[in-house]
Amino acid sequence: MRWLIALSCACGGSSPNQAAMPESPPPTPISVEWKVEQGDGNQVNVALAINGTTHAIGPLEAATELEAGTPSTCALRAASPNRTEIVCGDANSYAAVLGEGTVIVSLIAGEQRTEVKRVPVAGDVLAVKMLVLPGSKL
Repeated sequence: MRWLIALSCACGGSSPNQAAMPESPPPTPISVEWKVEQGDGNQVNVALAINGTTHAIGPLEAATELEAGTPSTCALRAASPNRTEIVCGDANSYAAVLGEGTVIVSLIAGEQRTEVKRVPVAGDVLAVKMLVLPGSKL
């Protein structure tokens, strides 16, 4: 009789830590990297490399109150799994947002947002690379 009690205790329900939960596959990253180069006057030309393919996005006014417009006035404003943004100068930026199978790039000027490009992608999250300015050494 003691043997049956010990056996039933040892074989009782599994502990909560051993519950088999199906594991979801890891997210598939989409490599994105903003690129800037000097444009006309105080403008910089912005491109976005997505999984190694560079897409021209357009110019941004890059001048600040204290500095002429050059790539050095640009910086990443946001870098998250669903959104990244580059800002140049004092007044404008581009944002790239991950949608359903698409990266949607918009120009943000003040309160106005204008879609400028859609790029089809296969992946679940943005893997944003750091901004490397032309002529800088890493």
